[in-house]
Amino acid sequence: MNGYTAYHKILAQAFSLEKDVSGISDTGIGYKTFSFSSKSIDHLPVSRELSPNEKKFLSGMPDNEIRENIEFRYPVFLPEGKTQMDKVIILLHGLNEKSWKKYLPWARELVLRTGQAVLMFPISFHMNRTPADWTNVRSMDILSRQRRTRYTEQSCTSFANAAISERLDNMPERFALSGYQSVMDLLNLVNHISSGKHPVFKEGSEIHFFGYSIGAFLAQVLMIANPNGVFNQSRFVLFAGGTVFSHINGTSKFIIDQQAFTQLRKYYLNHNSWRSRTLRAYVEVMQVKNIARAFMAMLSPEYFKGMREKTFNQFRDQMLVMAMKNDKVFPADDIFMNFKNSGVKVNLLDPPYRYSHETPFPVSADEQKAAQVDKWFDMVFTEAGDFLRKYSIYGFE
Repeated sequence: MNGYTAYHKILAQAFSLEKDVSGISDTGIGYKTFSFSSKSIDHLPVSRELSPNEKKFLSGMPDNEIRENIEFRYPVFLPEGKTQMDKVIILLHGLNEKSWKKYLPWARELVLRTGQAVLMFPISFHMNRTPADWTNVRSMDILSRQRRTRYTEQSCTSFANAAISERLDNMPERFALSGYQSVMDLLNLVNHISSGKHPVFKEGSEIHFFGYSIGAFLAQVLMIANPNGVFNQSRFVLFAGGTVFSHINGTSKFIIDQQAFTQLRKYYLNHNSWRSRTLRAYVEVMQVKNIARAFMAMLSPEYFKGMREKTFNQFRDQMLVMAMKNDKVFPADDIFMNFKNSGVKVNLLDPPYRYSHETPFPVSADEQKAAQVDKWFDMVFTEAGDFLRKYSIYGFE
């Protein structure tokens, strides 16, 4: 019987965003892809703010003119043979990811476990919302070597994180502003689905979330903002995520380098500049004012603490949180602390194989290791699936 390891390869070979409709033989699922046009671009940085390296290595286009980030496609996975649904799980990915390959088995498993559709939505300037220049190994390797030379105490610089590191190092405000674009895109998507205008979903469809890593952070911002109570009935699974920004360690060769992450922390955790000048400016930019406050509430324990804790208490029966014991990026202890006194149960996962935040389910040619990974993948997604279809609340002890 095929498990996670086998389906990882099968799905990666079969999936393409360029196909409008596709069935995938012997997997129990099919998928459709749809075009999306982002309307929230006016607040993005313009050309005069670009650094010389951005102009040389990163397409040289201002953020508000990068077409890949404005016009893009996203997939919806469906049970085999189904064409219209009344329930959907929106899957939100991690920081600095540019391929859906890792998430294809996740989406398949959630479809099979819940009978619901799974919609994988790319965060602003991530996945297929990035220019090809940002994934050019040769030029990104040159940029990463430049960053190592420029900063004497630099660490974790790599071709994989060079683009995002250069961009956030130069303009740390991009973290909030691109996040805001993602939130507004998601709110527009949710309205499109619930109004019955989406070809796959019936009017009034249930909308739930599976957020991983920074995707969990984004899901919490949506939950706290909750404009007009749009997510009152939604369920949220937070996997390898859930803590506030100040307790995240994003420094990683696969995520962001030390210099850029240090800049982010300085920018967002400086009480004087952020809480007065910057917050006021962002509230003016953000059309839905609660989004700015919700984002603030997820930056540091003391920022809008009452709003954050009230929300978690309100959603305590609609949240399933899974932390990984050896996670260095979203530490388990800090995830537990974030939900202290909220009534939200945090499940601690500690698989017997070598894993990391970036690779919770490593693909291995070793049959014994692959069997262990398959077993834990099945456990995690059985629990997530049961929760999302309201079958049980918690199964882990």
